[in-house]
Formats: sequence, C-alpha cells, structure tokens
Amino acid sequence: MKSASVRWIVGIVVALMLLAGGVGVWAWMKITGLREALVDDLGTEIGAKVEVSSFDVDVWHGEIHAAGIRLENTRPDAPWEKGSISQATARFHLQDIFASKMPLSIDVSSWTLLLRPSQAALASETMPSGTRGWMQVTELTAHEGEVTVQLSGERQILVHGVAFQASDNGAEMWTTELQASSVEAGALMADTISVEIRGEQDKVTFSNLRMQCAQGFITGNGEMELNGGHDAKVTLKATDVPVTMLVAVPWQVQLTGLADGDLNYTGDDNSGAATGQIVVSQGKFNVLPWLGKVTALVSLPDITGVEVDKATSDFSWKDGTLHLTNIDVRKNDVTRIGGDVEIDSGGQVDGHLKLGLPSTVTARWPDLQTKIFSEQHDDFNWADVHLTGTPDHLQEDLTARLVALGAQEGSGLINQATQKTMDLLKGFLSN
Repeated sequence: MKSASVRWIVGIVVALMLLAGGVGVWAWMKITGLREALVDDLGTEIGAKVEVSSFDVDVWHGEIHAAGIRLENTRPDAPWEKGSISQATARFHLQDIFASKMPLSIDVSSWTLLLRPSQAALASETMPSGTRGWMQVTELTAHEGEVTVQLSGERQILVHGVAFQASDNGAEMWTTELQASSVEAGALMADTISVEIRGEQDKVTFSNLRMQCAQGFITGNGEMELNGGHDAKVTLKATDVPVTMLVAVPWQVQLTGLADGDLNYTGDDNSGAATGQIVVSQGKFNVLPWLGKVTALVSLPDITGVEVDKATSDFSWKDGTLHLTNIDVRKNDVTRIGGDVEIDSGGQVDGHLKLGLPSTVTARWPDLQTKIFSEQHDDFNWADVHLTGTPDHLQEDLTARLVALGAQEGSGLINQATQKTMDLLKGFLSN
C-alpha cells in the first residue's frame, strides 16, 4: 500500500513538474517571440513595413524597450508615407502573458511622421487593416513629436513639439488629448495648439480645438469619415487673428488688421468648400492706391494706409477659388466700398465694386455726380468700378473715366479743385 501511494505521489509531482515546465517553456517562447510578434502585429495593423534596430525585454519589470524604429507605409489608401521613433517602451503585467490578448501600454518619444492626405484619393476603396494578433495596445503616450503634412503644390504644414495621450475605451473607440508647441501652415503661425480627438471604427471626431495665433486664437471642432470618400466637416472661429496670417503672401504687405470670423468647411478626397464671414478691426488697406487719388480729387483725405472704421465681408471658397461678397469697407465721412470680388487659384482678380463718396461732396461737381457717381443712397453717391489683375498689379476702370470727364469739361472741373487735384489729374494722364 505504501509503495502504491508513493508511486501516486511521485507521479503527481512529476506531472506537475512537467506541466510547470511546459508552461514555463511556452511562456519563455512567448516572451522571446515578443519582438517578432510586436513587429508583425504593428505592421499588419497599420499597413506598414516596420524595422527595429534594437530590442530587449525586461520580464521582471514588465517592459519591452525598442529603439531606432522605422515605419514605411505599404497601403496606398493610407494618408501617411513614413515615420520614425527614436525610443519606445511597451509595458505589460507578467500575468497577462497567459492572456489570449496581451494588453500593452506604449510610450514613445522623439518621433516624426510624414502625412500626405492627398494619397487617400488614389484608392477607390479603403483596404482592410488585417487581422489583429495576440497583442492589444490599450494606452499610447507620445512626446517630442514632429509632424509634416505634405500638401499639393509643395505646400506643407509643420507641427512641432507634438505630445498626446490616447486610451482604448473599448468597442474600438479611442480618445486622445493632443498638444503641440507650434504650428506653421503657410502664413498662419500658431504658438500652441490643443485638441481632443475621438477615433471610432468609421470616423474621427475632434473637439475643443484651440490654436494661439499671436494675440488671437482659433477654436473649432469637426469630424471625418474613415470610409468611402473621407467626407469631412469642420467649423472654425477666429478671434483677433492677424489678417496677415490668413491671406496669401502677395496680399500681406497690403492688408493689416485683426480678424474675427467664422468658417464652415465641407469636403472629401476630391474637393472642398468653405463659407463664412469675416470682420476686420484696426484694418488698413493699401491694396487700392488709386482710391487715394479719387478722394483727393474731390478734396477728401487719402485713406491709403489709414485705419478704416469698418471692414466686413462674407466669403466662400471652393477648390482654390475665393469669392468675397457683401463687402463693406467704410471710412466715416470720406468713402465707402461695397461689392464682390473673385480671386482664382492663380491669384487673378475679378472684382465688381461700388465706390461711394458723400453726396454733399459730389454735389459740388454736377457732371461728376450725374455721369460717374450717379447712383445715390444712404447719403452717398456711388460709382461702379471694375477691378482686374493680380495683387501686385491691380487695374481699375474708374481713373480713365475721371480723366475723360476732366478732358470733356476742360478747365472747369480742375478749376473747382485744389492745386493738389490738378497735380493728381496730371498724374492720371501720365500713368
């Protein structure tokens, strides 16, 4: 009996040892295979070729250390091209090694990413991301990031000092809090940026966007679908943003002031459109040098480079062409400008403006009032002005009509004006 009992005990002990040894070997094989599994899973999930220059596992502290990570996109529909990560640490709990999916929290630093949003339009359908492996990232933290968004026409957006913390909330939903130290997008310069992002299976939503732009800021929210044509909707609001940050380079030396306004954008991979309103305070406009000649002609002050009392406009933009409508620029008791202007993607201007002078002023020259400034309302008399050309060489048709009127009137019109008026008319004739 005793020998039989001993055999049973020994058998149980041996079985337990074999079981423990088998589990240990399996666990060790799983640990030693972390590098290949992590690289394969990451590459499959994001559709990329992944290279890692160094890799080590600290089992007792539950950490995986990787350095020199290079990512190269292999999915033609993905809006990114390549990236790199200097340092990455993945953390896990030892007991999770035995789970069917091992949860990981990952921390990366000193990373770069090159985005090309236009690449998404090259694919007619979004490619599947592949089957998930036995690792699952539940938290992702990043520091010291640099993101380059490459746009068409050699334009780009640079985002510096990017940091974010993202968490998996289950049901394939991620929430991310992102910050950046600065953003450069053409003339727009933001000192800091913060935004909250929610990623779902079919769309990405951002909210509480805030970009500090000199003394002003831009806030907003929006969303983009991840399937089909990547339909997007964005709403932005600008407060005290320098006008020079919102216009193309050729206009920057001709317009100054602080802009308040709203913008509503809708678009997809193929096109985009935006509408909104803008109000400019402390506005100065050097874009119409001929206007100073016109006001001086009737003995009114030259408003070139002088702060105006009001400057507002509605706008719409579609595929590179900007339409300004309901323009209303005023310098009290001097002049008003209204009308519409179109600026195409090549910078060509086609404007149909109305220039208003106080009726009490134009009444001093009856022919000027009846033949050119013939439309009267709001105590102003208005003349039509057709504006063409480019920002650095705008042309208008009002000057020629004023000169022609002066020639028809002989010295009558000139004699009623000041000597400065005479000099200006001579300047018209010599231009």
